[in-house]
Amino acid sequence: MTQKKKIAFIATGGTIACVRSSEGLRPAFTEKEMIDLVPELSDIADIQGKLIMNVDSSNMQPEDWRAIASETAEALKVCGGVVISHGTDTMAYTSAALTYMLTHLKKPVVITGAQKSIGEKDSDAAKNLVDSFKVASSGVPGVFVVFNGDIIIGDRATKMKTVSFDAFASVNAPLAGKITETGIEWDDGVLRLESQRLEKIWDEMEQAKGASRFMDIAKNSSDKSGDRDVKGLEETPVVLNDTLDPRVLMVKLYPGIEPEVLLLAREKGYHSVLIESFGSGGVPFREPRNLLPAIRELISCGITVAVTTQVPFEGVNLALYEVGVKALEAGVISMEDMTREAALVRLMMHII
Repeated sequence: MTQKKKIAFIATGGTIACVRSSEGLRPAFTEKEMIDLVPELSDIADIQGKLIMNVDSSNMQPEDWRAIASETAEALKVCGGVVISHGTDTMAYTSAALTYMLTHLKKPVVITGAQKSIGEKDSDAAKNLVDSFKVASSGVPGVFVVFNGDIIIGDRATKMKTVSFDAFASVNAPLAGKITETGIEWDDGVLRLESQRLEKIWDEMEQAKGASRFMDIAKNSSDKSGDRDVKGLEETPVVLNDTLDPRVLMVKLYPGIEPEVLLLAREKGYHSVLIESFGSGGVPFREPRNLLPAIRELISCGITVAVTTQVPFEGVNLALYEVGVKALEAGVISMEDMTREAALVRLMMHII
């Protein structure tokens, strides 16, 4: 009989943990109560549970990503993987943040939740938890959103539906895998390509911050209970990079938007602006609401201006239309095929 892996279960609240109250659904179930409600989990893993917060994910803050990342890094020292329960509304932001905070990851980190509380009849919570613990026990490294049988790379996930169980989509990348009745079906090609993409991002982060800093973090993140010497990144399950600055203004364009809206970033001391453009990169320059002078003014003040799209799939191509080319000439940065969640997190972490 194969020995079960030790898997950490970090609970943060969300719909999966909700109970009904006089003011609507609110998170209340603890990690132990959720584990007890899904007894088959004990057949999959030796679970080490911890409740670190119990909040509706609409109340999740960037500072909470830091706490979740830190708890995850600690758990990975002694566990073979981690499952994080989270509310669905901002899960994609947290999964993107963890993708960039948990660098050089060598074990699975899975984020999941539910569209109905674990205490409700016909909830999707039990299935999502069982699937997540299977993925966390697989040994396949990476940050993954596991939902409705889909396995999505952490910074490729976006919530597309508010009620249906198939709530999340993988944006501009195929699924990393599927959980079926017979087991996990991984797409090795997707895993390889996405792993290479993320390693490149992590390496760029490392160069920007200084290799010595990352090596210090690697040593501090290692399992000091072992008898091995820490020689580098290969000796630790993860390198924690939790540096972020939330002062990013995200602006969704709409017909009639005034340039002064963008200039709020300067008045309020933001370091970056993320513009959700029209289509494949449309930023209006027609008077009387030409946005380009405001963009140039922000950039001249040292504020980064980046452009993504409000269309969920296929990304931006600022070189295609005049309304994109002029924005490029003004100095904006294209966020290419990233989700809006990933683009926002990357600006907060200065990964551009």
